[in-house]
Amino acid sequence: MSKSINVRTPSGDYEVLVGSKLIEDYNFKWLVQNRQVLVVKDSNVPNAILENLSISLANSEAKQVEVMEIETNEKNKSFDGLIPIFEVLNSNKFNRDCLLIGLGGGITTDMVGFVAASYLRGVDLIQIPTTLLSQVDAAIGGKTGINFSGSKNNIGAFYQPKLVLMDTDSLKSLSKLDFIDGLAEIIKHSLIADKNLFTKLENIFLNEKDLSDADLTQIIYESSLIKAFVVSNDEKEKGDRALLNFGHTYGHAFEAIQSLEGFSHGQAVGLGMICASHLSLLLEKISSEEFEKIKNLIKSAGLPHELPDNFNVNDFSEAMSRDKKILDKKLRFITLRGIGSAEITEDPPEDLVLKSINL
Repeated sequence: MSKSINVRTPSGDYEVLVGSKLIEDYNFKWLVQNRQVLVVKDSNVPNAILENLSISLANSEAKQVEVMEIETNEKNKSFDGLIPIFEVLNSNKFNRDCLLIGLGGGITTDMVGFVAASYLRGVDLIQIPTTLLSQVDAAIGGKTGINFSGSKNNIGAFYQPKLVLMDTDSLKSLSKLDFIDGLAEIIKHSLIADKNLFTKLENIFLNEKDLSDADLTQIIYESSLIKAFVVSNDEKEKGDRALLNFGHTYGHAFEAIQSLEGFSHGQAVGLGMICASHLSLLLEKISSEEFEKIKNLIKSAGLPHELPDNFNVNDFSEAMSRDKKILDKKLRFITLRGIGSAEITEDPPEDLVLKSINL
């Protein structure tokens, strides 16, 4: 039984479905009948998932279905990485009534979303995220984009899909590390908006319980519900949507520096959340007991909880100065007022920011 979330934004409303066998069983006919469809597949997605999607699209009477595969890494998330997608659309004479489907992780959904926003000034889009990280983060909310000149996601557009399918069966092929990456975003959502979800995660991970399929579906649903609510109220990050960046001001800086090369997005955000929680403690917004609970949950989920010995503070400061969350020359941090509640903090004292990474 799938669970449904309705996302309502000024740019358009759409449904997010969470459950098993969605790729096999969903009737795409209302979206694809008599239309040209391009499926852009993440190279990490097993072919069996693509085969199930291809059968579903054929049964839904798509006029033409083209499939292409892309290599997904931060280097390829660039203008050069987009060119092959545009070339396939152009060479096949896809018109404005065409439909794009992003099948893969967050890099894929970001890139395909940006192509959909810009090809012929905007064509319809379906996102089918196949990693836990992309399901609870990248695929909801319409943020699309690429990296440019050493900065992450600094060129892009807000562009909402027509449908998001979160098929939990696609997560079975994930490595343990890829799965843990997604847990970072789920923990983030609990910290900024849902203390009950935080307690539920504590009960699972601190007690080393096995995560059942039903538990996983419910956690994905509750986490996605938080993001959908925030996005529906602030589509283009003029206000509370910025709360979703909790841990990311640190995390993006960690991803950009040499001493943390090889850190995944989820690992960087996990470590960033500890630092942001530490900053919250230093600003006397949360208690030391709350900070320890946060750190213990992040550690128990398998995410990093300390910086490497070769960490370079100067590189960190330089990377943070390039962060796109700077507004009016002020660096914005998301801090906690308690577990389940967050707020925007602009330009906290530099000495406290540097002290916050001393874990």
